Amino acid sequence: MINYRLQITDYKLQITNITDYKLSFTIHYSLLTIHDSRMEITNHYTHYSPLTIDHSPLTIHDSRLTSLVILILLPTILFSSCSDKSQIQNPKFQIKDDAGVEVRFDSVPKRIISLAPNITEALFAIGADSMVVGVTDLCDYPPVTKNKTKTGSYVSPNYEVMTSLNPDLIIMNVENISNPTYQALKNMGMKVFVSNAKNISGIVKMIKDFGKITGKENSAEAYIKGFNERLDAFVERDTIYSEPSLVLISVNPLMTTNGKTFVNDILFLAGIHNMYKNESLDYPTINYEDVISKDPATIIFPTDTNNVEKTQKFVDEIKRQLKDTKAVINNRIIIIDDNIMFRPGPRVPDAAKLLKEMYYQKTK
Repeated sequence: MINYRLQITDYKLQITNITDYKLSFTIHYSLLTIHDSRMEITNHYTHYSPLTIDHSPLTIHDSRLTSLVILILLPTILFSSCSDKSQIQNPKFQIKDDAGVEVRFDSVPKRIISLAPNITEALFAIGADSMVVGVTDLCDYPPVTKNKTKTGSYVSPNYEVMTSLNPDLIIMNVENISNPTYQALKNMGMKVFVSNAKNISGIVKMIKDFGKITGKENSAEAYIKGFNERLDAFVERDTIYSEPSLVLISVNPLMTTNGKTFVNDILFLAGIHNMYKNESLDYPTINYEDVISKDPATIIFPTDTNNVEKTQKFVDEIKRQLKDTKAVINNRIIIIDDNIMFRPGPRVPDAAKLLKEMYYQKTK
C-alpha cells in the first residue's frame, strides 16, 4: 500500500511519500504522469510549463494547479485506502466454519495448508496464493500449484511434511469434526478450518470466508461479483432439454447425484434434466435395472480423461450394462474431465459452459 500525507495551507499542497515504495503509474489525458520519483504535470488550459519534481516531499505554490493535482490524486489515494480496508481492520476476529466450529484468529494467517483442490483454487482465485505453503497431491489447478509443497493425499496425509511447513492454519473439507484426519491435526495442535461447499451458495460462502480469513475481503467480493455475473450469463436456466439424463459419479459402485449438489447445479446451468434429482440422498447408489427402467437419453460420465485405458474400461462397462437404453443405442455418452466437474469452486461456470457445449454437440 502507498501511504501519503496531504497538507493544504495557503494554496500550498505538500505530498510526502511515507514509505520507501517507488511510485510508478500513469494517468492519461496528459494531465499527470509519474514514473518512480519523477512527476510531470501539464495543464492544457493555461500556459504552465511542465513542473518536474525529483524527490519527496512535493510542494506546489499555486491555487489553480493545486486544485488540479488534488482532483487527480485524491481518487487514487482514496482508492488505495479502500482497496486495503480489510487489511487494516482489527486483526482479531472469528468465523464459524462449515462444521459449526467458531474458529478464532488473532491475526491474518501467513502460512496456510490446503487439503482439497477446490480450496486451493479458491485461495488462488482471490489472490491469497502467496499465503499457501502446502497443498495435496491432487491440487493441480491453477498450474502454478506445482510449485507448492505437496502434503500427501486426502486419505493419506503426510503429517511429517505438514508439521515441517509450520502452518498457522489448515483448511480442509470434511463432513464433521469426528473425521480422523481432523482429529489428528487438532491433537497435533494445528488450527483447522472446515470448508465444505456443497452447492453454488456454499461456493460463494467459501470464497467470502477465505477473503475474511486472508485479509482479502475486497478481492473476494470482487471475485464473487464476477462469479455471479458469469452464472447470470446462463440466461436459459430453466431446463431446455426435457429428455432425462443420467450423470454418473462413479461406475463401481454405480452412483449418481440428486438435485441439491453443485454437480446438479452444473447440470441445471447447462440446461440438462437430471433424472435422479428427486432422490433424498445427495449421492445415492443406484442399480442398472432402475436406470434401464428410466431409460436415459444421455449419459454424462465425468472421469480422469488422462487415464485413457481406465476410462475406456468404464465406458465399455456402461455400454454393456445399459445397451438397451437410448443413450447407448444413439451413442450419446458424454465423457468430461472430472477435474472440472467434481470441484465445488471457482470453475463451476467453466464446467457448465463446457458441458453445455458438449451436450449440444452430442445431441444436435
